[in-house]
Amino acid sequence: MRIQNPLLVPIVIASLIFSCGQQQEEKEKAESNSTTDPPATQQQDAANKSLLVGDWTRTDAPYEIKISELLSNGTMKAGYFNPKSINVGKATWTTADGALNVYIELRDENYPGSNYTLTYIPGKGLLAGKYFQAVEGVSYDVGFVKTK
Repeated sequence: MRIQNPLLVPIVIASLIFSCGQQQEEKEKAESNSTTDPPATQQQDAANKSLLVGDWTRTDAPYEIKISELLSNGTMKAGYFNPKSINVGKATWTTADGALNVYIELRDENYPGSNYTLTYIPGKGLLAGKYFQAVEGVSYDVGFVKTK
């Protein structure tokens, strides 16, 4: 996998986070008379592991992560598609400091140990982090939006 313009990924992620942040701020202003505390809601979202289950599409390409089940031992059932299925050698989820984290290691031809290290961004429906492309030994900033 080669990204034609490596500067595009951080720009797209920053744009998504900025535009989502503006939408969230507008929503919070509209709900300012509400008794719900947005930071508390975001903390609850971060701790709610079920938010990870579903289909996630990368923001810069039609690559998908499909998370179908999170197990209590920290492993998860996940698939990766680029666009065909790529073998997932290891898939885990963790929580640290109230954040949900995802690690997916690929073990397939042309993907010997390539991996994603992602964090769920509460209130944005976004997984953001790094993709390590093992063949080239290069890391990229990436983001995934939930599609289902």
